[in-house]
Amino acid sequence: MSGLSLRTRLFVVLGALFLVPLIVGGLVVVFVVPHIGDDLMDARIRDSGVAVRSEIRDECRLLGLAARAVALESGADTTTNAVANAVGGGYATYAAVLGPDGTALMQFGRLPAGAGPPGALPNCTSGQGSGPVLAQSVPVTGVTGAARAVAARSVDRAYANRLADRAGAGTDVVLLRGSDVVASTLSPQDSRDLATSLRGKTDLVHLGGRVAQVSKASSGAPYVVIVTAANTGLFGNGTLSSLLILLAGAAVAGLLLATVARGLSKPFADLTEVAERVAERVADGDLHDLDAIVELLPPQGEAARLGEAFNRVTTELRRNMSELEQSQEDLRESLERIGDTLVSTHDMEALVQVVLETAVVTLQAKAGVVLSGAPDELHVVAEHGLQVAGLVAPTGITPGAGVLGRVVASGEGVRGSIGSGPAELNPVTTEPGEGDILATPLRSMGAVIGVLALYGREDDRPFDATDDGALRTLARQAGKAIDNVQLHQEATRLSTTDGLTGLWNFRYLSMSLAREIERSTRFQRPLAVLMLDLDNFKQVNDRYGHARGDTVLRELAYRVQEQIREVDTFARYGGEEFVVVLPETTVEGAAQLAERICDAVRREPFRADGEDPLLVTVSVGGAAFPDHGASAATLMRAADKALYVAKGEGRDRWHMPGA
Repeated sequence: MSGLSLRTRLFVVLGALFLVPLIVGGLVVVFVVPHIGDDLMDARIRDSGVAVRSEIRDECRLLGLAARAVALESGADTTTNAVANAVGGGYATYAAVLGPDGTALMQFGRLPAGAGPPGALPNCTSGQGSGPVLAQSVPVTGVTGAARAVAARSVDRAYANRLADRAGAGTDVVLLRGSDVVASTLSPQDSRDLATSLRGKTDLVHLGGRVAQVSKASSGAPYVVIVTAANTGLFGNGTLSSLLILLAGAAVAGLLLATVARGLSKPFADLTEVAERVAERVADGDLHDLDAIVELLPPQGEAARLGEAFNRVTTELRRNMSELEQSQEDLRESLERIGDTLVSTHDMEALVQVVLETAVVTLQAKAGVVLSGAPDELHVVAEHGLQVAGLVAPTGITPGAGVLGRVVASGEGVRGSIGSGPAELNPVTTEPGEGDILATPLRSMGAVIGVLALYGREDDRPFDATDDGALRTLARQAGKAIDNVQLHQEATRLSTTDGLTGLWNFRYLSMSLAREIERSTRFQRPLAVLMLDLDNFKQVNDRYGHARGDTVLRELAYRVQEQIREVDTFARYGGEEFVVVLPETTVEGAAQLAERICDAVRREPFRADGEDPLLVTVSVGGAAFPDHGASAATLMRAADKALYVAKGEGRDRWHMPGA
């Protein structure tokens, strides 16, 4: 080879080096890759089968929750609203309240043909097939004539399409009850043929050009589930695709050989100059227009080839930077989605903990903490990893003091090394005193209510501006979620409390009494109810006006609350009537409380600024469960009758049967 040119010798040597791996690679593509494709296809179908069964079980659990909601709302509201809410809210396509004989007392939506009567629908948790419908039912208590509440969803082609979407693109789903097709994404004939071919088979089955996963009916998924897809292998066109890839690789390799052999003939002196200039650009952080440097080289020689390699390096650097920027943008979008999810929760403590843990994991921090509290002092409401990182949990932090206190007072975030010099990074003795920190204020309703702080990075890199922006994004979404929780809590309070006295209202009383009756029934524990009515209250309103009457009602509520326990439910029944629900209380205990209430009302006149004192008395009637009533309605009627007995005996007294 001594007579050959450098370019020719390079071409021969590099050709030998490239051809051997190319041939080996071609053999791998032709003989090994198809088997890998089959294994990947099998794993995909198995995973799709798991996903479909999980979706059906989740649907079954959701129907169970919808049925429980119908049962509970039927006790506190009308059955019409209960079943309508279940269907209107999208939790079911059919809901009903059934009598003891299984007939529908009230229903909403329609059952598909072939589903049978609502009373005969089996629970999907039983694992027994229920035809073209998934259903769940639960007992109903506290509603006269009602026995069970049922929620159901139609199982049809649309439902099968939804399951197929869950399984992944190109996947079909068939649901069987025995050997009958209940729902399918395939045509009726293809569905029957597939069911016949797979009869008696379970697990993974290769059938012609398809792969199918067959799963038996089970609790929560009462159908034989078939998930199937065409077996396209790794490339989608078998050996032909593999050969095309091999030919393309050969063409690319030939082009690369020609380029390398031609480029290495450039002078190495030019290459050194190019390398130095490229190094200067990289050191300055300027990765743009480096291709123009290589264009200055002669068109022939070894340096030109290496110059092209430099160009490829810079192109990859630019591409990696672009991918990094896109990754950061995806991170911000992900935080936005997490924030949208947080807005839907109503548990304040869990919400703050999720926000903190999301920030720690996303930004790869060692530890984090959330502080909130009254204007004069902040306290920890959530923390993650402080003890593991060897950091002390902040205590006794006041707004304006230390790193965290200054964030709250100023409403501005901080980033840097604790104790490095700037005033905003100087800590107090009761907070971490070293390491990197990234902190941002938490706002609710436009006001700063706390601070979210992260300490240190897992790889010891300092927090940068991108991390700051990501944390601010999460903090904004957390603020929206906190606003949502507070508004929800206020709406819930207003819907269950009496605006005049601040006591529970009739709606909450109905729910509470039904719940306590169910508890007493389950655990065989005593339960009593007292009904209170102000004596001659109409005369107070007629003589002194309704404003004075409202003052009397509020004072009565205060005096009675001083006599009862925290576990007791005290509610305004309506007008001047009130009810006390007494868990774990016998007839004798209820009678003693009734006497204390009468005494607390009569022993001191009711006073108001600028008004004459009033002597007010109250009559009390009581009843015990289950002796005087086995349901909420009958128990309340018994207490009401006892109240009228007390009224008839002269007022300012109590009456309870058996006491």
